[in-house]
Amino acid sequence: MSNLPRTSEHPTLKTLLEIAEICWLTLEGAHRLFGYDLEAIRDFDLRLNGGRTHIFESYPFNRDLPVDLPARLASHESFGVDASLRDLVLEWQKETPIRVIEEDGWKKPGAFYVHVGTEDSLGSSIPPGAMALVEPIGENEKALPNPRAIYLLQFANGYRCSHCVVTRGTLRLFSTERAYFAREEFAYPGAVRIAGRVRMFAINLPVPDHPSLRPLPHAARGADLILPWEHVTRDSLLATKRRRFKRSKEEKEFIQQFLRTELQAKLSERSERRYRSDTSSDPHVNALLHLTLANVARYTDALRTGGSWFSDRGRFSLETLLNATSLEEASDADRNAHLPTPVDVWEARRKEFGEWPPLLSIKFPQLQRWDDRVIRLSQGGGIKDLDPAIGPGSWLLLERVSSIPDTRREGRRYGWSRPIYVLRKGLEMICGHLARDGDQFALLADRVGEVKQTFRIDSLAQLNRVSGIAVPV
Repeated sequence: MSNLPRTSEHPTLKTLLEIAEICWLTLEGAHRLFGYDLEAIRDFDLRLNGGRTHIFESYPFNRDLPVDLPARLASHESFGVDASLRDLVLEWQKETPIRVIEEDGWKKPGAFYVHVGTEDSLGSSIPPGAMALVEPIGENEKALPNPRAIYLLQFANGYRCSHCVVTRGTLRLFSTERAYFAREEFAYPGAVRIAGRVRMFAINLPVPDHPSLRPLPHAARGADLILPWEHVTRDSLLATKRRRFKRSKEEKEFIQQFLRTELQAKLSERSERRYRSDTSSDPHVNALLHLTLANVARYTDALRTGGSWFSDRGRFSLETLLNATSLEEASDADRNAHLPTPVDVWEARRKEFGEWPPLLSIKFPQLQRWDDRVIRLSQGGGIKDLDPAIGPGSWLLLERVSSIPDTRREGRRYGWSRPIYVLRKGLEMICGHLARDGDQFALLADRVGEVKQTFRIDSLAQLNRVSGIAVPV
């Protein structure tokens, strides 16, 4: 059986006719009629395409997913010190349909998400495996990018998140990673395009070691420098993606077998070639999912360029319609969310992170329950060997330390691969790497051993390990 869960709902003909009559059928609802839960494609994408840096699907297909959103925030002064989520969000809007975060005031127009590859990110300014929010920039910034900012750069053979400078028709990359020896200068704008500026990234910690990290793979003939939403036809989208993310024979065979098993679809090379060319035929749902995943594309882009996309914004979800006995009842069940108050505090938070990330609500729908395990560092982490640094306004997800850590083994790792700890000392939260000498422990600011705080073994109850982090850049 496919791992894309099939629904057990069988709507009556009368219900379907009523839905068609009022024309409020959503994208999520249309696919549930065919029995597919599209939320599963993000997991498939990471399993098949996680090695390559690519633009990632962030559209919440389950439009009725109940999520927690902030209703009332603490004062500006509360955000000026380290604090837990409990102290910063004083009231919540509970079980709010996730679709409301597409309304004005929650989203950043034009923003999108990129997954940083675990194979092609050697020299990247964002750790491999991270999800990063990218916002569009103006022509002036494209002509003269800020060296302190991190940009998503598009090449004929892939993407990269990096600092860069532009001088006399040349774009030059630069990174603090000493092991990077690949090409650093490119004709600009001919050989590289600045796709946007990275505003924040989030990642699970510690980052696994990726011994196969390497620069972008060589491609004799790469793709044009065009972003997914600039394509007007599906065949051009798929063909361009295939050239940019060229696969080996072994990768193609693995993907064919994987998708045949998971989607119950067998798509021949001939069929794939047909859909990468101008054709009047449209693939079935499972075939379109296959084409999307195999060519490292977003499903929403594949629908839009095929003429099958329409905005769900302002529409009822299928679940709301099926559960309602009348249009009035559907209207009553359609919940809205107000922007958090005070408005000026909320706008300050949006400036830090750009928008309320849909991927956050998808992963942590009941966010309020994590209130004591999530903290915000007002001044940053103060760890010197991390790139980028844990800057002011970073949010950390903590887990309890159930046993004494093996600090000797951890000390052989570096950067984001070395575990990070937080010691709660009264109202102060001290962040660093961990070292041990007998029954004495220390939190370190760097690999050299600069000590930030010492404590004895009987204080381990106040020590937490960082299992996830979101950093504004």
